[in-house]
Amino acid sequence: MNPAIKWTISDLMDEVVGPERSAYQWPVRSALDAGVRVCASSDAPITEPDWRQVVASMMLRESKASGRPSGPEQCVPLADALRTYTSTAAWQDFADGWKGTIEPGRAADLCVLDRPLLGLDPHEITRVQVDLTVFDGRVVFER
Repeated sequence: MNPAIKWTISDLMDEVVGPERSAYQWPVRSALDAGVRVCASSDAPITEPDWRQVVASMMLRESKASGRPSGPEQCVPLADALRTYTSTAAWQDFADGWKGTIEPGRAADLCVLDRPLLGLDPHEITRVQVDLTVFDGRVVFER
């Protein structure tokens, strides 16, 4: 799924398909509740390739233009949103045996943030800075 698209065009889609159908677009919560393993992406270049915006979009379901909620019953908590980019994405790639979680013997692909995400207001997630990025066990970015 591409939850940042929901964030980007939410108000427009109310006009195109009506508010009820628009509210149900990108139904991450319903999919997870049905047992679907949901992966998320930005769908760049349609939206910016920023995982923070996509995670915040899944948690808030708010319009970029107006800030209005659309389908708030489809919101998911932080852990579920992060899983769509980590362990579930690795499962989708048939790579969950060697990446997707932080464990000994797994690929060391991760980023270190300037503050913890747990307990953070979802509106603040997009302002979190990446301090360090490790890819394949090597530091590839350091702020």
